[in-house]
Amino acid sequence: MNKQNDTEQFEGDDVVVVEERDKRTYTYIIIACLLGLALGGLIGSATTAKKWEETYHQLEAQYQQLLKDKKQLVIRVEEKVAKVDEQLAEKLETELTEQKEQYKQDIEKLEELVAELEKVNLSLESQVATQVETIANADSQNSRLNRQADMQATMFERSRELFQKELRIQQEVENLEKEKEQLLSIIESLKVQCDTYLEGTSWDAKSDSCDRQDEANSRLSQINQMLQVHRMDLKQIEALSDELGL
Repeated sequence: MNKQNDTEQFEGDDVVVVEERDKRTYTYIIIACLLGLALGGLIGSATTAKKWEETYHQLEAQYQQLLKDKKQLVIRVEEKVAKVDEQLAEKLETELTEQKEQYKQDIEKLEELVAELEKVNLSLESQVATQVETIANADSQNSRLNRQADMQATMFERSRELFQKELRIQQEVENLEKEKEQLLSIIESLKVQCDTYLEGTSWDAKSDSCDRQDEANSRLSQINQMLQVHRMDLKQIEALSDELGL
C-alpha cells in the first residue's frame, strides 16, 4: 500500500512537472505564434505594401500611358479632323467652283436666250406693227368697201327701181301709143259720121257720133298729156342712169 502510494505520488509529481513544462511550452509557442504572426503580418504588410506599390506604379504607368495615348489619339483625331476639314473645304471649294462655272454657263445661255427672245420680240413687234397697219388699212378698205357696197346696194336698189319704173312707163307709153292709134282711127270715123249727121245728108249717121267724137278727142288729149309726162319721166330716168354710171 505504501509503495503504491509513493508511486502514485511520484507519478503525480512527474505529471506536475510535465504539466508545468507543457504550460511553459504553450506559452512559448503562443509567444512564438504571436511573434510569427506579428512578423508574418509585418512581412505580409511589407509584401502587400510592396505589391500595392508595384501595382500603384503599374497603374500609374498605365495611367500615364493612357494619358499619352489619349493625347496621341486627340492629336490624331485633330489631325484627321483637320484633314477632313481640309478635304471638305477643298471639296466645297471645288463644288463651289464647278457650281459657279455652271451658273456662269447657265447665265450665258440665258443671256443668249434673252438676246434671241429680244430679237424675236423685235421681229414680232415689227410683225405686229405691220399687221396693225395692215389691219388698219384693211379696216379702212373694208369701210370703203362697205360704203361702196352700201352705195352699190343703194344704187342697185335705185337702179332697180329706175329700171322697173322705166319699164312700167315704157309699157304705159306703149299701151297709150296703141290706144292713141286706135283713137285716131276711131276719131276720124266719128268725125265723118258727126259731119254727116250735122249736114243731114245721110240717114245712116247716128246722133251720138258727135258725143262719141268729143269723148274720143278728150281721151286723146289725156293720152297726149300722159305721154308727155311719161316721156319727161323717161328723160329724168335716163339722166339719173347716166349719173349713176348705169
